[in-house]
Amino acid sequence: MIILNILIIILIAILMLVLLILFVPFHYDIKITNHEKDFYIGARMHWLFGLFQLAYDNKHLFHVKLFGRLIKIKNGEDKEKKEQQIEVEEKEEKKKKKKRKITKKGVKYLVKCFMNIIRKYRPQKLVVKGKLGFEDPSITGFLQGLTHVFNVPINIDNLEFIYDKKVYNGTIYTNGKIAIYYLVFIFLKLILYRPTRLMLKL
Repeated sequence: MIILNILIIILIAILMLVLLILFVPFHYDIKITNHEKDFYIGARMHWLFGLFQLAYDNKHLFHVKLFGRLIKIKNGEDKEKKEQQIEVEEKEEKKKKKKRKITKKGVKYLVKCFMNIIRKYRPQKLVVKGKLGFEDPSITGFLQGLTHVFNVPINIDNLEFIYDKKVYNGTIYTNGKIAIYYLVFIFLKLILYRPTRLMLKL
């Protein structure tokens, strides 16, 4: 009887954890900075009031925080093992490509699902500041006009468009949130629809 009660408690705890993962959104922040030769990209995802955090930047790579404690991700694989693993993955990918069946219906449905994800999880905030210019002034003008098309709260008050020279100096910052349940829903739609299942070989 005691063992049964313990099993029930464990099952309830697992169910609660699964529900939390599915329905409590993950919040993300992304920052990209480029000033001449200094390029930086950083991304952070936190969940459940910051109890779990996953961060990446191009200077310190990955780090994970769990309940405020930093967990280092060790890489125990040597270079040869990595190369062998890449070769195996490439061979498997080639075999999958041969078996995949790409159809117009499958591509159309895949694009539709992808656009639904974009609309659902579009950034809550997008800030762009600095200087932007291309060798071709028409491209710069096109991008300047394009910033008013997307249904995203873009703040470009501090972005200066340069029409007479090529320059990419500035900072891009965005944040938003993602709930896993909708991604699971879209994934189920893709594997249940035969054309996309054959195309992706799911």
